[in-house]
Amino acid sequence: MGLKDKGWERSAGQKFSKEETLFIQTLTNERKRRRITQEDLAKKAGLDQAAVGRLEAMGGNPTLKTIVKILNAMDMQLKIVDKE
Repeated sequence: MGLKDKGWERSAGQKFSKEETLFIQTLTNERKRRRITQEDLAKKAGLDQAAVGRLEAMGGNPTLKTIVKILNAMDMQLKIVDKE
């Protein structure tokens, strides 16, 4: 996908951190690995496809609630761990 070094910006003009970029890339790659379309994921998460598309395109600033809905729809969870 190549989002890592392209300087994607939030709607407020702030660039995404490396951690945010990696998180979104990992989530997108996992959706694709599971062969789930954006539309199917959106339906299961109770969102519209545009919200999933914006997240994957690193547009805007999704809420934690939206991220949790997406993770739940993919039978995944968010964990907080110490940095390596």
